[in-house]
Amino acid sequence: MSLSVDERRRRVRNVRKHVLVALGTLLALIPLNFALNRAYPWWLWVLMGWMPLLAAHTAWAMGLFERNKEGS
Repeated sequence: MSLSVDERRRRVRNVRKHVLVALGTLLALIPLNFALNRAYPWWLWVLMGWMPLLAAHTAWAMGLFERNKEGS
């Protein structure tokens, strides 16, 4: 099953928004972390938690989770 052009564009737009929100959040958290506690980089936990979500969202946008309804 292939995605329509409009569906693919919508999904890519949503992933792009997700990436921008993640980057914006990290760009805010990193200076906050260094202002509060330079010894412990806790923003890395946010990064490690968010990256699998971005990877899954990207895979969904690419259509990797779509089932082939014609065959099996």
